[in-house]
Amino acid sequence: MLFGLTIRAVLLDSGFVETNPVSKSLNANSNSNVERKWYIPTLCYTLPKIISSGKNETVMIRFQSVGSYCRIYGCLVGGTTVHSVLLDKDSLSLFSTVVWANCERVIVVMKATNTATKIQPKKEVLKYWKQIKDELVLPLLTDLCEIAGLETPPCFMGLPDELKFKILESVSAFDLARVSCVSSRLRCLASSDELWKRKYDEHFGEVVSVHNGGRTYKEIFVNAWDWEEYQTQCMWASYFYNYNMTQTLLRLGFCTHYERIGSPRHP
Repeated sequence: MLFGLTIRAVLLDSGFVETNPVSKSLNANSNSNVERKWYIPTLCYTLPKIISSGKNETVMIRFQSVGSYCRIYGCLVGGTTVHSVLLDKDSLSLFSTVVWANCERVIVVMKATNTATKIQPKKEVLKYWKQIKDELVLPLLTDLCEIAGLETPPCFMGLPDELKFKILESVSAFDLARVSCVSSRLRCLASSDELWKRKYDEHFGEVVSVHNGGRTYKEIFVNAWDWEEYQTQCMWASYFYNYNMTQTLLRLGFCTHYERIGSPRHP
């Protein structure tokens, strides 16, 4: 039931409405008997614009339990392209329970390496929300709009990989790092070694070999950026130190105006 409620929440938030899988009509009260509905093997959703235009294009959702995981499949009715997302039953149940009880609570969980780590359940649930939306809901929304002749949602991930790569080439390294925080799919795309190699060449004007250290160009860029920032801070610290020292010596009479200026053109 938890996975059904989670998927339904993301679908409704993205503009979908639930339809009857037999009559293809909009359910009169999609909130009734929610718990019972998740035992139905197939759920159908469509868009309000499709219903108002008299069309019947829909997407169907199926759930498959795989051990401690649940894989949710989605595709157009009659379509061949299938999208899916894999969710961990135990962790989603745990995090959701804690969030509903106290959103700000921090819990300690044990990793597979027997090490304890602190986790904010609210953030973990949001990760699941983004994962479901990125991997299942948005692709279904795009497919449904295309087949119904509607304007597709402005979605960067709907572009071909070659075009996405070209767009990322034009952004700065700082913006590229911010793009990596949007979703797991964008993180994978924005972590391309070839892309960061170009960013390194653009910013530092040289390309170094990564074979000896085994590091990626992203790691090399970050290290070089940190070193450049450190040198800049040291330069300004040295400048202000010398300036303040000169002012102190001048006030104490140990430094003349000529010595402070340091040029014979200023007697």
